[in-house]
Amino acid sequence: MRYFGNTNTNTNNHLSNEHIMLLYEDRNKCNNFIIDVINEGLRNGCLCIYASLDIDNSKIISGIDSLSSRIFNYKSNIQNENLKFINSKPYFESALKGDLKVFEKLKSELEYLLYRRISEGKKDKILIIGDVACTLYENRNFRECIDLEKWWQEVQSDWKINNKDITVVCPHPNYVVKEQSAQKSKNKIGIFHNATIDIENAYSFQYFYNLIAKNSNFDDLVNYQQTIKKTMKEIKCNFMEEQNSIINTYHSIYSKQLDEIIDDSFNNPKTMEEYSNTCSEINQNRMNNQNNTTGIINNIMDKNMDTFLKSIEITQKFYRDVVKSYCNSIKGIKKFPEN
Repeated sequence: MRYFGNTNTNTNNHLSNEHIMLLYEDRNKCNNFIIDVINEGLRNGCLCIYASLDIDNSKIISGIDSLSSRIFNYKSNIQNENLKFINSKPYFESALKGDLKVFEKLKSELEYLLYRRISEGKKDKILIIGDVACTLYENRNFRECIDLEKWWQEVQSDWKINNKDITVVCPHPNYVVKEQSAQKSKNKIGIFHNATIDIENAYSFQYFYNLIAKNSNFDDLVNYQQTIKKTMKEIKCNFMEEQNSIINTYHSIYSKQLDEIIDDSFNNPKTMEEYSNTCSEINQNRMNNQNNTTGIINNIMDKNMDTFLKSIEITQKFYRDVVKSYCNSIKGIKKFPEN
């Protein structure tokens, strides 16, 4: 774990896809710091999510509404789903019981949001700031806090391996961490983070700027495009296989149905008698007319030509629409997210 304190500061540290412990002394100062971080994230095209127990408080809700004057393009970012607020009270209550199922659901929702943003050509970064662990720690629910932070660290490791750029920031009151009785818990909580940042550090905001505005290099762009290309080819192959499967299924169904019609007809005693009486004549006709089979097919086709032609037109339209949709999909996601 890295610790960014007041000494030996290096502003070239790049944080990306991290689980960060944010230490603070004053809650109001922390809230202002969080607003600054959110604003920087919004300016750089990130999805910023603020999850707080305070959102359940009607007085605080009005306070959040008043943030419109403090948050960058507040209304449009809400409408464009670049800024979200989450009431984390249900998450706190579940964590207090040792039940993290709601967090598993949140994990899936975040991954879906990231996937959707990429497909829409938006920046592939999510920044979520939550106070559940903070509240657990403030209330001295150390075991529950440690379990939750351990879970987040495991999730973060999985996201890092799978190149899902989702950063989780957990504010923690420094005055609790400094208590002697909490030192053991402090050490465990610290272990379950990639980095610890003290907002009293004059360069603390610079670390978040690097985290949010980190530029992708050319290799990142090439790898991204190659991944998209590979994915689209896989989609194409799967689509064509699915179409072949559908066609083969219908072919099998109707081929079997025709066989059953033929078998049922010739297993009928009356049909067999009629066949016996006309067999010689049919054989003679077949000898005299080598195109008899073709004639039967042509007769069937003539009777059903209108339906056949309509089916061809519909099939052509279907594949033209598929190709058009496919091209639009590629245009929508092949662009590397802007930084």
